Amino acid sequence: MSRKFFNFSDTDEGNKKTKSYRHIIVVVLVLCISFVIGLLIGHFGIEKDSNSSKEGTHSGDGVFLPGVPEAIVRDADPTVSDWILKELNAERIRENLRNLVSSPHVAGTARDFEQANDIRKFWLDVGLDVAETTPYDILLSYPDDVKPNLLKVLNSTSEIVLQSPDNELNLTSEEKPWDFPFPYLGYSGNGTVQGRIVYVNYARTEDFDYLEANKVDVSRCIVLARYGKGGRSGKVKRAEDRGAIGVILYSDPADYIAPWVSDDYYPDSVWIPPTATSRGSIFRGTGDPLTPGYPAIASAYRYDETDEESQLPMIPAMPIGFQFAEKLSRYSRWGRLYDMMMGGEDAPSGWTGRLLNQTSYKIGPGFNDSSLMLELSVHTRNERRISYNAFGMIRGEVEPDRYVMLGNHRDSWVLGAIDPSSGTATMMELSRVLGQLVKEGKWRPRRSIIFCSWGAEEFGLIGSTEWIEENSNVLDFRSVAYINMDIAVTGNYSIRGLGSPPVFSAMYRAAQKVPNPNTSDTEHPTVYDTWKARRTLNNPEDGSSLNIPKISSPGAGSDYGTFQIRAGIPCADFRYDQDYAGEGILFYPLYHTSYETFYAVDELIDPGFVLHSTIGKMSGELLRDLADSKIIPFNMSDYGLFLEHYTYAMEKNASQEIIDYNINITELHRVIDLYKEEAVNFHKIANNVNTNNPVDVRRINDQMIQLERTFLDPASLPGRTQLYRHLIHSTPQNSAIPEASFPGMQDAIYKLRQEPDNPDFIRELQHHFSVLVFTIQAAAYSLKDSTEFFRNTM
Repeated sequence: MSRKFFNFSDTDEGNKKTKSYRHIIVVVLVLCISFVIGLLIGHFGIEKDSNSSKEGTHSGDGVFLPGVPEAIVRDADPTVSDWILKELNAERIRENLRNLVSSPHVAGTARDFEQANDIRKFWLDVGLDVAETTPYDILLSYPDDVKPNLLKVLNSTSEIVLQSPDNELNLTSEEKPWDFPFPYLGYSGNGTVQGRIVYVNYARTEDFDYLEANKVDVSRCIVLARYGKGGRSGKVKRAEDRGAIGVILYSDPADYIAPWVSDDYYPDSVWIPPTATSRGSIFRGTGDPLTPGYPAIASAYRYDETDEESQLPMIPAMPIGFQFAEKLSRYSRWGRLYDMMMGGEDAPSGWTGRLLNQTSYKIGPGFNDSSLMLELSVHTRNERRISYNAFGMIRGEVEPDRYVMLGNHRDSWVLGAIDPSSGTATMMELSRVLGQLVKEGKWRPRRSIIFCSWGAEEFGLIGSTEWIEENSNVLDFRSVAYINMDIAVTGNYSIRGLGSPPVFSAMYRAAQKVPNPNTSDTEHPTVYDTWKARRTLNNPEDGSSLNIPKISSPGAGSDYGTFQIRAGIPCADFRYDQDYAGEGILFYPLYHTSYETFYAVDELIDPGFVLHSTIGKMSGELLRDLADSKIIPFNMSDYGLFLEHYTYAMEKNASQEIIDYNINITELHRVIDLYKEEAVNFHKIANNVNTNNPVDVRRINDQMIQLERTFLDPASLPGRTQLYRHLIHSTPQNSAIPEASFPGMQDAIYKLRQEPDNPDFIRELQHHFSVLVFTIQAAAYSLKDSTEFFRNTM
């Protein structure tokens, strides 16, 4: 039997009366409830608490319901900027650095693990919410503890005529060669080889091509190459491909000592002393060599070291100081003069550096005395070890699932006072300043902040790569940006900025808030003013100033590489560096040597640590802006200018290839114009969005943080590994163009200049160009309104 709560039958008079009474009661109840709700809403709207964490206190447009925190619609707290500028302490950075560089901390060693745990404890002590260490089981590389890697010149009776030193000299109280690892190149092939010596300049492809054209055969020879104009791993790979049996790398004075310097070396200045030996990795890949593309965890499949997938070198290689390189050219012993020991023809003028007393360099092969032979003995060993990343988190109050990250690697080849510890010391102080606000309940950012200390970066960005490989699905949807702080200071000239275009505007704003550390420079009151004056961005078409500071693409030289060119996460990097313009200096001279000491930083580079604190303030303000602003402070329009510059560089330097291979450059201009138009339209909408509507705010922010991902090609650049997915910011394999341009196009153009009629290379160029055009168009569509992204073909 069914129940009927109401029966409105017209034939039932009693039910008609009941119906009328109930209608009246319902109406009265509705009016009463509405009145009460109105009073409640009015009450909560009027009685607004000043504490932003209170619930249900916002009136007006947007969130006002009980149970919803007002923090969801609040704006960033501007007083935090003042707190960062006031509280960040240079002396604390100095003491952090002193502690970090008390001994070598090579990845995978006991000291490396101690530092990871010390930083984790530090982050808990200073008030961060979470601090963890994450291990990875990876392949690393070390020199023998007893037998140094050596280079010898032998005579016909195998007598040692000349032998390289075991280690660098002790020049201050900090360098302790008896305790330091022997100089080596990570992942070098192991063994002893003998052969004739050949000088190959920078070991670039064009250098080997020159030798081949001049009938100098490097096969079965040991090649001598100078650092610079390309990575060390590429030098060794190219030598191996040409048949060389060993490689020697050295830092030429022409590239690392100013031309006006005679004997003013470290410890009296920053210029490298004659025994300075620059270490480094010659692994060609990124991440753990045995688990490419996937995290090095317990379940990982591991390739063998000899498998092509591992990308490990097969031939032995080692670094030497320029003093020993000089002796290979001119040496006297026991009254016998081995004058101009290297034989062969004179090297071309562009190959000549500044080795002592050498007006010209010889190419070889071999020495003038044909009875002399070169012997290279390398005792480097590869080992699987555990390396740790360390993380400290401040949980976001409103959007804890959105991450703004700031990080640096922890490992170094020796003491590493500049690379990386200047950055780590600064990062620690910044985390202390922000942690104190959280600890005292004065502030909590809108989004989560993650401080990152990466392990094993020096061996191939391993710590950051493994973490991204393990967490790529999480980071893809949650990451806002990554700020890198690898090397904080190498000089006092100006800021050197690296970044992705969406972050440019926020980087400029951060620099505008920080006072110029040079207080005597009254013409440039802020860091931004000095940066703009000394490193201005010029229009590539006519060279005129655009009146903004220059920011370059990050590339792959530090942990930002994995974040941006593999994961499509916008990156930024600040550094104070020196001006080497006109002096031909390629990088800071003490790089990766035993002389990267606390003394070098404290006495020679940044006395008082004022520049370190300046970098901390700039990075801290950028971090605060990205983590706490309601609308993420990205500017989508800056990518348009960036793409235009790349296009102009290609048109200027590859005009013949564009014609010869039917590259429709008009179509590239069309999609760039489309991108610029959609960026303008996007910001019109964003500027007028109801910022008290959290759904609208989230929608706008999501579009902005996903933009960088739209430039990723799942197939990677042609002929490249899984790392090189970003069509704009990946680094080219071979630079066919002297200016920055699209990396895939540069690679394809370079190949065609070697073989102009190769149909595979022509197809690769044309195919990649179509992918590039489509990708830029897809980036433009990603900025359209969510209901209007359809392509209109009418």
